[in-house]
Amino acid sequence: MRILETIFGEGIAKPIEAIGDIIDRTGTTDEEKQRLKNEAAAELHGYWDLLIVRLREFEQELTARHKSDMGSDSWLSKNIRPLTLAFLTVMTVVMAWATIFHLPETKVALLNPWIELLTALDLTAFGFYFGSRGIEKGIQMISTAMNRAKQSSV
Repeated sequence: MRILETIFGEGIAKPIEAIGDIIDRTGTTDEEKQRLKNEAAAELHGYWDLLIVRLREFEQELTARHKSDMGSDSWLSKNIRPLTLAFLTVMTVVMAWATIFHLPETKVALLNPWIELLTALDLTAFGFYFGSRGIEKGIQMISTAMNRAKQSSV
Protein backbone atom coordinates (compact mmCIF):
# COMPACT_ATOMS: atom_id res chain seq x y z
CA MET A 1 0.00 0.00 0.00
CA ARG A 2 2.94 2.37 0.54
CA ILE A 3 3.61 2.63 -3.19
CA LEU A 4 0.05 3.82 -3.82
CA GLU A 5 0.41 6.43 -1.08
CA THR A 6 3.65 7.60 -2.68
CA ILE A 7 2.03 7.96 -6.09
CA PHE A 8 -1.43 9.22 -5.22
CA GLY A 9 -1.02 10.53 -1.69
CA GLU A 10 -3.67 9.61 0.84
CA GLY A 11 -6.40 9.70 -1.80
CA ILE A 12 -6.00 6.04 -2.76
CA ALA A 13 -4.97 4.71 0.65
CA LYS A 14 -8.20 5.76 2.38
CA PRO A 15 -10.56 3.70 0.18
CA ILE A 16 -8.29 0.67 0.52
CA GLU A 17 -8.20 1.08 4.31
CA ALA A 18 -11.98 1.51 4.37
CA ILE A 19 -12.41 -1.71 2.37
CA GLY A 20 -10.01 -3.44 4.75
CA ASP A 21 -11.99 -2.22 7.78
CA ILE A 22 -15.24 -3.50 6.27
CA ILE A 23 -13.62 -6.84 5.56
CA ASP A 24 -12.27 -7.00 9.12
CA ARG A 25 -15.76 -6.44 10.53
CA THR A 26 -17.54 -8.90 8.23
CA GLY A 27 -14.97 -11.65 7.63
CA THR A 28 -14.96 -14.76 9.76
CA THR A 29 -11.43 -16.13 9.63
CA ASP A 30 -8.07 -14.42 9.27
CA GLU A 31 -7.41 -16.32 6.02
CA GLU A 32 -10.73 -15.20 4.58
CA LYS A 33 -10.08 -11.59 5.60
CA GLN A 34 -6.65 -11.61 3.99
CA ARG A 35 -7.97 -13.23 0.82
CA LEU A 36 -10.70 -10.59 0.49
CA LYS A 37 -8.20 -7.78 1.09
CA ASN A 38 -5.87 -9.19 -1.55
CA GLU A 39 -8.74 -9.52 -4.05
CA ALA A 40 -9.86 -5.94 -3.41
CA ALA A 41 -6.30 -4.64 -3.82
CA ALA A 42 -5.87 -6.66 -7.05
CA GLU A 43 -9.13 -5.23 -8.40
CA LEU A 44 -7.99 -1.72 -7.59
CA HIS A 45 -4.61 -2.34 -9.25
CA GLY A 46 -6.48 -3.58 -12.33
CA TYR A 47 -8.47 -0.36 -12.41
CA TRP A 48 -5.32 1.76 -12.24
CA ASP A 49 -3.65 -0.35 -14.93
CA LEU A 50 -6.63 0.23 -17.22
CA LEU A 51 -6.58 3.94 -16.44
CA ILE A 52 -2.88 4.16 -17.33
CA VAL A 53 -3.48 2.29 -20.60
CA ARG A 54 -6.32 4.65 -21.53
CA LEU A 55 -4.22 7.71 -20.70
CA ARG A 56 -1.38 6.37 -22.83
CA GLU A 57 -3.77 5.79 -25.74
CA PHE A 58 -5.06 9.34 -25.36
CA GLU A 59 -1.53 10.75 -25.36
CA GLN A 60 -0.60 8.70 -28.42
CA GLU A 61 -3.66 9.95 -30.31
CA LEU A 62 -2.85 13.51 -29.30
CA THR A 63 0.77 13.09 -30.40
CA ALA A 64 -0.40 11.66 -33.73
CA ARG A 65 -2.60 14.73 -34.26
CA HIS A 66 0.29 17.04 -33.45
CA LYS A 67 2.56 15.20 -35.89
CA SER A 68 -0.12 15.39 -38.55
CA ASP A 69 -0.43 19.13 -38.03
CA MET A 70 3.33 19.61 -38.16
CA GLY A 71 3.61 17.48 -41.31
CA SER A 72 1.08 19.60 -43.14
CA ASP A 73 2.17 22.20 -45.69
CA SER A 74 -0.23 24.76 -44.26
CA TRP A 75 1.31 27.56 -42.19
CA LEU A 76 -1.92 27.93 -40.23
CA SER A 77 -2.10 24.28 -39.15
CA LYS A 78 1.46 24.47 -37.82
CA ASN A 79 0.86 27.68 -35.90
CA ILE A 80 -2.75 27.49 -34.73
CA ARG A 81 -1.89 26.56 -31.15
CA PRO A 82 0.60 29.38 -30.57
CA LEU A 83 -1.76 31.82 -32.33
CA THR A 84 -4.62 30.70 -30.10
CA LEU A 85 -2.50 31.28 -27.00
CA ALA A 86 -1.43 34.68 -28.25
CA PHE A 87 -5.02 35.66 -29.03
CA LEU A 88 -6.29 34.51 -25.64
CA THR A 89 -3.45 36.30 -23.87
CA VAL A 90 -4.17 39.53 -25.70
CA MET A 91 -7.90 39.23 -24.99
CA THR A 92 -7.22 38.59 -21.30
CA VAL A 93 -4.99 41.67 -21.07
CA VAL A 94 -7.53 43.81 -22.95
CA MET A 95 -10.39 42.64 -20.72
CA ALA A 96 -8.31 43.25 -17.59
CA TRP A 97 -7.31 46.71 -18.77
CA ALA A 98 -10.88 47.59 -19.75
CA THR A 99 -12.42 46.42 -16.49
CA ILE A 100 -9.81 48.12 -14.32
CA PHE A 101 -9.12 51.41 -16.08
CA HIS A 102 -11.76 52.18 -18.67
CA LEU A 103 -15.25 50.82 -18.07
CA PRO A 104 -17.65 51.94 -15.34
CA GLU A 105 -18.84 49.32 -12.86
CA THR A 106 -22.24 49.00 -14.49
CA LYS A 107 -20.70 47.92 -17.78
CA VAL A 108 -18.19 45.64 -16.06
CA ALA A 109 -21.13 43.73 -14.58
CA LEU A 110 -22.34 43.06 -18.12
CA LEU A 111 -18.95 41.56 -19.00
CA ASN A 112 -19.00 38.95 -16.21
CA PRO A 113 -20.32 36.09 -18.41
CA TRP A 114 -17.69 36.89 -21.04
CA ILE A 115 -14.96 37.06 -18.41
CA GLU A 116 -16.01 33.63 -17.14
CA LEU A 117 -15.92 32.28 -20.70
CA LEU A 118 -12.49 33.79 -21.31
CA THR A 119 -11.25 32.33 -18.02
CA ALA A 120 -12.44 28.85 -19.02
CA LEU A 121 -10.85 29.17 -22.46
CA ASP A 122 -7.57 30.37 -20.93
CA LEU A 123 -7.47 27.50 -18.47
CA THR A 124 -8.23 24.97 -21.19
CA ALA A 125 -5.80 26.33 -23.79
CA PHE A 126 -2.89 26.99 -21.44
CA GLY A 127 -3.50 23.74 -19.58
CA PHE A 128 -3.47 21.80 -22.82
CA TYR A 129 -0.50 23.60 -24.30
CA PHE A 130 1.77 23.50 -21.25
CA GLY A 131 0.24 20.63 -19.30
CA SER A 132 0.29 17.88 -21.89
CA ARG A 133 4.00 17.20 -21.42
CA GLY A 134 3.57 17.13 -17.65
CA ILE A 135 0.78 14.59 -17.96
CA GLU A 136 2.96 12.43 -20.19
CA LYS A 137 5.76 12.46 -17.60
CA GLY A 138 3.28 11.75 -14.82
CA ILE A 139 1.91 8.72 -16.65
CA GLN A 140 5.43 7.37 -17.11
CA MET A 141 6.16 7.83 -13.39
CA ILE A 142 2.91 6.13 -12.35
CA SER A 143 3.48 3.27 -14.77
CA THR A 144 7.03 2.74 -13.52
CA ALA A 145 5.91 2.80 -9.89
CA MET A 146 3.06 0.37 -10.56
CA ASN A 147 5.43 -2.03 -12.34
CA ARG A 148 7.85 -1.86 -9.41
CA ALA A 149 5.01 -2.53 -6.97
CA LYS A 150 3.89 -5.56 -8.99
CA GLN A 151 7.44 -6.92 -9.15
CA SER A 152 8.04 -6.45 -5.42
CA SER A 153 4.73 -8.14 -4.51
CA VAL A 154 5.55 -11.20 -6.62
